[in-house]
Amino acid sequence: MYYVYILKWKRYYCWSTNNLKRRVQEHKRGKTITSRVLHTYTLVWYYLVETKEKALALERKIKDSGHIERWTHKDDFVVI
Repeated sequence: MYYVYILKWKRYYCWSTNNLKRRVQEHKRGKTITSRVLHTYTLVWYYLVETKEKALALERKIKDSGHIERWTHKDDFVVI
């Protein structure tokens, strides 16, 4: 299983991973370039999909939409 997730700082950022808990911890520890720049952020949304290909396709669809924040309000997805 794979997750597509959105973090919010001053704007929204979207990624995908096969281990959401580990990936969030990496962001918190500054293990990614983006999280070193963001410093503080909030996990605002995630969605579970069956395959890596589907996760990457959904991530690309969200990023290409140009309005990542709109995805955090979809009723059929998990919003936290």
